[in-house]
Amino acid sequence: MSRAQQVYQRDFDADFLRLPPELRKRLQDALDAMGKDLRADPHHRLTGVQAFRMRVGDYRVIYDFDAAKNEIQLLAVGHRREIYRG
Repeated sequence: MSRAQQVYQRDFDADFLRLPPELRKRLQDALDAMGKDLRADPHHRLTGVQAFRMRVGDYRVIYDFDAAKNEIQLLAVGHRREIYRG
């Protein structure tokens, strides 16, 4: 199976590009690893919303996915202190 397609939301893209290059690489590597086998990766659902979180150090990626379409919708990225606000 091919790697999952990553669909970036506007807010995610803007926040992602503001991060330091070494952190962006770590996040992208983690997303690529998850996308290699989307069905087998453990997904951690957020309480009260229809989304999931991925932890990379002190940063979190908020996403949703469609295994049938082999697609990851990247919704938000940020530091763990700030990502869950609002």
